[in-house]
Amino acid sequence: MMDQAIHEYGREKVFQKQTLDRWLKLPEPDREALLELARGLRIGENHFRDFLDWLEEISLRDGASLSQILKGKSIALIWSDSRLGRNDKLKRIKEELRRLRFPRLVRLEGEIQKKIRQMGSGPQIQMTVVPGLEGGALTVQLRATSHEELQRLLAVLRQLSERTEMKEIFDLLAGREQGAELSA
Repeated sequence: MMDQAIHEYGREKVFQKQTLDRWLKLPEPDREALLELARGLRIGENHFRDFLDWLEEISLRDGASLSQILKGKSIALIWSDSRLGRNDKLKRIKEELRRLRFPRLVRLEGEIQKKIRQMGSGPQIQMTVVPGLEGGALTVQLRATSHEELQRLLAVLRQLSERTEMKEIFDLLAGREQGAELSA
């Protein structure tokens, strides 16, 4: 019965045979939890494979089944939030699985964001990093409406570039963690 429902879902969403085979090899509670997730979020094969990859990696590392992870408190809270529509739930559950799968990366991203806020550059100087810290780069965007304002912002940026927080941001982007805050 469960296998038939999985096959039907796979046909409906045009899953490749290898994805279905991978799903069907899982223990029944995991197959069932994934079917509930897939149906509830109406996910296609690409999202499904992402979920499955991350769930399997978390499972191997933490020694928990896929169904235990999906029924865990953090995901259950998102799943049961009636204020969220399908797209918001999909996005938040994917973010939560990413957080569970890559805790060090998420911690580094949080530390960088914290240091950016500590510098208080103001609304005319925006600093961002790409999610996943791909490329290890900080993007700085200036918003000026005159040459004089641009000159002033460049002077502020020069001062910001010399702050300890800025050096620490680039250390974090390079994968160099320092201090008790980041250990563990």
